[in-house]
Amino acid sequence: MWRRSEWSGPASPKGFRAGARSLIAAAGLLVAALEGPALAEDALVSLAKQKSLTDTPGGPKEQLRKFGIDVDVWITQFEQGITSGAIKRTARYGGIMDTFLRVDGEKLGFWKGLKFNAQYEHYFGRNVNRQDFALLPVNVAQAFIERDGYHSALSMTLTQEFSEQFSVTVGKFNMLTLAAQTPLVGGGGIETFMNRSFALPSTGIGVSSPESVADRLIIAPPYLLGGVAALKTKFFDLKLMVADPRNALQPRVIQRPFERGIGAGLMLTVPVEIGGLKGFHTVRVAYSNARGFDLEDIDETPRIAQLKGVTKKGYRFVSYAIQQYLMQSATDPKVGWGVFTLATLSDGNPNPVRWSVVAGLAGNNLMTGREDDRWGVGYYHYRLSPLLLSGLQARRINRRSESGVEAFYNFAVTRWLRLSGDLQIVDPWNPLRARASYLGLRLQTIF
Repeated sequence: MWRRSEWSGPASPKGFRAGARSLIAAAGLLVAALEGPALAEDALVSLAKQKSLTDTPGGPKEQLRKFGIDVDVWITQFEQGITSGAIKRTARYGGIMDTFLRVDGEKLGFWKGLKFNAQYEHYFGRNVNRQDFALLPVNVAQAFIERDGYHSALSMTLTQEFSEQFSVTVGKFNMLTLAAQTPLVGGGGIETFMNRSFALPSTGIGVSSPESVADRLIIAPPYLLGGVAALKTKFFDLKLMVADPRNALQPRVIQRPFERGIGAGLMLTVPVEIGGLKGFHTVRVAYSNARGFDLEDIDETPRIAQLKGVTKKGYRFVSYAIQQYLMQSATDPKVGWGVFTLATLSDGNPNPVRWSVVAGLAGNNLMTGREDDRWGVGYYHYRLSPLLLSGLQARRINRRSESGVEAFYNFAVTRWLRLSGDLQIVDPWNPLRARASYLGLRLQTIF
């Protein structure tokens, strides 16, 4: 059982350095083990190149895959500190354990094209989210835990592939895991960017959550209950998602699905090649008939922290994204680096984010022997609805749009052991708070 570390409380820069040294030491011990003389040279090479620590040739995981069962366990630890801009300098240690189960129904004796996927998450420790007065969580991988406690979540989906081109998936989706499949920029907060603006962009079909004003401002639930139909062709990929617009982490969504409405999103991705370099252009449109708070009445509601009362029906959203490689590996076109950008536009009421933009460079290090390393640098700006800002102003609550930058480098010690450094600088949506900076270390082990 995981125990909260002694680092988990408020910490000085000295505490942050101690936590950082501990993560680096853990990585160093594993590296030393790989370099130990007790291992034969061929075994050492195999251990360094295998996809996970326990995925040995002829081992249990390889045997299970013959029956269509694939299991992975990821443990990602974080040590992140606020170095300036908050009330006090704070460091937090915590992490997440992800367990993935993938089942090929045909290999298991069922019919062709049947796939089952499950993901169990267990969060431990603490984080600096909500300690910094920023609107967007700076550590999205731990953004949904209960404060000072523990939290677990289970997502399950069932897929039927009718052909190589068409499939249907239903179930409870982990949106962070889906975002991690985005070319170049990735997502999920555990391998590439940590800030939610990059790791979990707006989907456009979420509705207001009941927790707080800040939670309401980003329309992108981390879990959705619904279905996706996907069509893949030579010229484009098309996906249609129909879902309950509420956060499926809430038990009521599972017990009474679609009681507050339905959301639908259509996503079209077109591959584009420029000078022999691959790229992708994606357009998404979304609509939900759920009701949200009418921002024109924000200065009249008695409880600003919950925004209950007068509602407005219908969320509308459109986005346009580009991922374009500027350099690619000659042997593996999926390895390379390039530019990414995402622009979104909403109705501005009840959607509290009128528009947003995300842009940057990211990808792999193409130096010989370092192709598994990942890096990125990006900028984001979330423009809040003028109705929201003016309504808050009328109540003498000063807020503004939020922007920031992030840079990370993910060093692959082996394919299953990764150590990342992360730097963020944020102009928070509270104008009374100074620009904040964050330093973080992230150690990921794949078992």
